[in-house]
Amino acid sequence: MNFEVLKKYSIKAKKSLGQNFLIDDNILNSISKTLDIAWENILEIGPGYWSLTEKLLLQKPKGLHLVELDKEMIEIIWKRIENSELVIDGVDFQIFKKDILKFEPEFKNEKYYVIANIPYYITSPILKKFLYNIENKPEKMLILMQKDVGDKILAWQNFWDKKINSKWKSSVLSLFVAKKSYVRETIKVPAKSFIPAPKVESSVLLFETHDNYSDINDTKFLELIKKWFAEPRKKLVNNLVKWWFTKENVLGIFKTLWFIENTRWEDLSIDEWIELYKNISV
Repeated sequence: MNFEVLKKYSIKAKKSLGQNFLIDDNILNSISKTLDIAWENILEIGPGYWSLTEKLLLQKPKGLHLVELDKEMIEIIWKRIENSELVIDGVDFQIFKKDILKFEPEFKNEKYYVIANIPYYITSPILKKFLYNIENKPEKMLILMQKDVGDKILAWQNFWDKKINSKWKSSVLSLFVAKKSYVRETIKVPAKSFIPAPKVESSVLLFETHDNYSDINDTKFLELIKKWFAEPRKKLVNNLVKWWFTKENVLGIFKTLWFIENTRWEDLSIDEWIELYKNISV
């Protein structure tokens, strides 16, 4: 079916917009059924020609708002509706031709979910927008992204696996996300599932937002983790002595937090980072 739609409407991916169309029906069905979206509000980012959207509609959402930057894709969506290929009866359906980074969700004071197959190069800006920069944050987000980026995000949650797999290390990205959400991988997506096929594998991550660390200033925390990770392999004690404290002070804090002297920035989980932040009081 997806090949037929691509051919019928002469759809071609635009490199300038980072487009790769997901065409694997099994993956599309799995994504659409990951969340129970019946009678929920959905904001879909980058619907393209609507391959995932039609699967989402089958789950009977309350509202479905699409944000698409490509004018031609929007025109194709409306043609498919006019041709009765897509049915939107009974749904609060809207399409916005907008840059998602400049868009404010229309679900004012209502719960909603974000579902997205986004260009890889704007993954981090989109996460920052919906986790930090808007007032009415989504309750959940289901985002298809480059797998190695997803692995970095999941790193802190795999903290205790680091003895088995040394790649699991905290990073600015993993801590930035962990401060605002719980994350897990739900689906692995091979490159062959797309047209054109990207050079990398993809994965779908589920983000469930929380306010566990609302007492920690967002801006200050993000500034500090960026600064701290400038030398991630350096011993934590040496960096703290270099910037703020005597070694005696640092080792006293370490004793309180049960850190060993050889601890490095990348070895800390999100909770340990938060406790360290509170103890150094900067």
